[in-house]
Amino acid sequence: MLSCPYAGVLLTEINHRIRDLVPPFSNWSHLMQWASSSTSLTPYILRMMVVQALTYTIWQQRNNMLHNQTPLPPLVAFNEINRHIIDSIYAARKRRKFSSLMTLWLI
Repeated sequence: MLSCPYAGVLLTEINHRIRDLVPPFSNWSHLMQWASSSTSLTPYILRMMVVQALTYTIWQQRNNMLHNQTPLPPLVAFNEINRHIIDSIYAARKRRKFSSLMTLWLI
């Protein structure tokens, strides 16, 4: 599922947003390996937020296609990922670990 063109567009947009090399993932274990790696320039919390939002969005698209036959364009799906991450950071902005995440995500 991570090697489909839909996920590829989402990963490309995420790469542009976090400006860190997010390798192309062929399976879920590679995604989790990147999320938990200590060599990435992106903070662990932000990587986990990206993984959560990406997983949810791909799952939601799969269910949309399976049950409603209603495709959601990948860039619209990325806007949902973007909004989810911004909202999550904003909700926890007073915690020390989250204080710099908005800058890393938006700039």
